[in-house]
Amino acid sequence: MNILENKFRVSQILIARDTQKVEKIYAVNEKGEPFDLLEIGVLEHFHILTKEQLQEKLDQYNIGATLKVDGYRTLLTLNSKQDANLYIEHIGPYFNEILL
Repeated sequence: MNILENKFRVSQILIARDTQKVEKIYAVNEKGEPFDLLEIGVLEHFHILTKEQLQEKLDQYNIGATLKVDGYRTLLTLNSKQDANLYIEHIGPYFNEILL
């Protein structure tokens, strides 16, 4: 597998105290602008991945996650820190296509 260098760096991973699930993965692009790696609506908007394609990737890499539609946004919650690390490694590179 060809490993790409991401055009972002993860700055913070937020874990819910009560559930221990990962609710946000804050990252910053090369310009220092923050964004949430779990707000996957941006991938849909730019036609990078659909929800269905994302679900296939999550299954392929055994990433435990729940998709949640909240108004116009689609958010993802990951089951654990280990799932977050897998997500950053395997799904994160898709954000490179939209980060300038």
